[in-house]
Amino acid sequence: MNEALFSPAFFKQIQEKCYEVSWAQQALDKLEQQAEKRWESLIDIPLLGGGWSHDYNCPGEGAKLVRIDRHHHRCPSCGNIWSGSPWDEVAIRNEHIDYSVGSWQMAVLYGLTGSERAAVWTKQVLLFYAEHYEQYVLHDRIGGTSKDAAKVMCQTLSESSWVLPLVQAYCILKQHGVVNLSEQQRIEQNWLLKIVPLLDGNQLGISNWQSYHNAARAWIAAATDRQDLLEKAVYDTKHGFLFQMENSLSDDGFWYEGAWGYHFYTLGAQVDLVLAAHYMNVPLYKNERFQSMFRAPLQCMLPDGTLPPVHDSDVIDVKKLSHLFEFSSAFFGEGYEVAAVSERDSLMSLLYGPPHLDGEAQTSSRETAFTELKKAGMILMKQTASAQVAMVDFGKHGGYHGHRDKLSLLYYTGGHAWLNDAGMLPYGNAMHERFFKQTIAHNTVTIGGCSQAEAEGTIVKAEQDEKGWIYLETETSEAYPGTVLRRHCVLTDKLLVDVFDVYCDEPQDVDWIIHTQGSPVLAAGRETPVEPILLGEQDGYDCLKQTIQWSPELTEVWHRTWSWDQAEHNGDHFDVYGLMPSTEGTSEEIYLAESPAMPSMGKRSTIIRRRLQVKNTRFIAIFRACTEGDKPLQVEVVDAMSGLQVQVTYPEGNVDCMAIPYPSLK
Repeated sequence: MNEALFSPAFFKQIQEKCYEVSWAQQALDKLEQQAEKRWESLIDIPLLGGGWSHDYNCPGEGAKLVRIDRHHHRCPSCGNIWSGSPWDEVAIRNEHIDYSVGSWQMAVLYGLTGSERAAVWTKQVLLFYAEHYEQYVLHDRIGGTSKDAAKVMCQTLSESSWVLPLVQAYCILKQHGVVNLSEQQRIEQNWLLKIVPLLDGNQLGISNWQSYHNAARAWIAAATDRQDLLEKAVYDTKHGFLFQMENSLSDDGFWYEGAWGYHFYTLGAQVDLVLAAHYMNVPLYKNERFQSMFRAPLQCMLPDGTLPPVHDSDVIDVKKLSHLFEFSSAFFGEGYEVAAVSERDSLMSLLYGPPHLDGEAQTSSRETAFTELKKAGMILMKQTASAQVAMVDFGKHGGYHGHRDKLSLLYYTGGHAWLNDAGMLPYGNAMHERFFKQTIAHNTVTIGGCSQAEAEGTIVKAEQDEKGWIYLETETSEAYPGTVLRRHCVLTDKLLVDVFDVYCDEPQDVDWIIHTQGSPVLAAGRETPVEPILLGEQDGYDCLKQTIQWSPELTEVWHRTWSWDQAEHNGDHFDVYGLMPSTEGTSEEIYLAESPAMPSMGKRSTIIRRRLQVKNTRFIAIFRACTEGDKPLQVEVVDAMSGLQVQVTYPEGNVDCMAIPYPSLK
């Protein structure tokens, strides 16, 4: 960006962009349409403080509620209408957020078009909060006055995110002479600077909260010309921006909490802080570790442009976050390929987006066999030509947002994330802790029907052979006392072979668990409904429904298929082959069930392979994407002195053979 941020010359540059390219003019048209909707109603800012956003969900279904009015809220899933606390407080919170975002939109519209009406609307909102801020009661999300408490919002975190658009709107009006000196003093002294002590009283070190505190402090510094506030936001050695970059990020650029939702949530705060620093002529956008926060998700995207819902995260569609990549494209040339395929109609596009984008040169550098996120402990295996990605979560728990999911396997193939994580529910919903964070919700193993401990594992081997097949071994000895878990995966150009070894000091019941978003297709064998309690009564097992025990016709190699139910993909199938090594000397019980998932994902189908009272056992499975009518594979296991060979014969007669060594446990 060549001109001073929010200056008349800055907005003139954007006006010229609107004349030059149609997408920018369309973004401006959208902004004007949003303004027209706001002018249809009077400003009616509530004098009550807001509630906790995670409470705005249906107690039964977990779906995010839809506002009818300030006191009535409908569940889009079950249709129930909820009223009273805590939902009314969240509706009030959302109104405050809407006025904040609206002020930012109106201020930009004024800067671009000179609309006096937009300037007056923004000024009214800013002065309202300046005149009434002291009247808002300090409160936290449970009505107390803890160090988390705020005034307009119920947390210093949400107070910070709420004020960010408002402060930027104020900076525009201030630069353009819309607010006089008396009004400036009221806004700055009676409101903005009153937020700073709240932030000072809740400093949190490594934290996404602290990142928002820093961003709010930086923009308040920009609005009030306080260099000391900016220096604290950036250089504080225990809390500041540079501290966060060095301590909250892995060297690969992934946020420490190990969840893509929180990575982007925090990235939004870092971008706001960097823009505030840019406003005050400090070029933090040149920081290499900050830039790496944009590269990490680009290196880990699935072929459909999404990121998986690992730990406390929803599925992340990166295209829907293209506004962040408009910023990175403009300031340091990263992320063109995301911005280029978006609508380019966001405010970030309009303000910062380059007129022309060409991201083709960037994508080739991301086509590697492995991408490891070291601090989070996740590794991806990628077969680019066949659009396959498998991922194993082996590393650190992830703190408050971590799940008990060591060695959990995800697999994208045939255009779908067939093996995926359950994701999360809003934290106000009891099912989030009861099921979604438990081991049963993930594609891994449980022992004794209990969830794993908060564990960490390691990579034993990660290599690619001359055929292009990818081999990965991961291990943990921390998930259960006296137990070693080891997962060995082979990703070929056509399928995924999964070998899961379990070693216990004492005989244990061991469950191998896989979830898929598909629907099970009827298979040969006997299916017998059983009570869900048969599978377990704790750590999320009690959340399984429609439980069936399946006795396949063949026990050495069994085969089941799942279909993708969405109409445009109703011919897509997913095959799972379960194999029993001939030296196993035991049998397994197989169960199918329905398991919870995020409302956006719907229910998932679960298969559990249970082996009773075993010390050492090995689960072998083959996963393959196919289409309706494809003939099944012929699969066999050959044991050898050093390990085993998994031999796959395809319908056309080709044969692949994967050698899986027996691990030497230390």
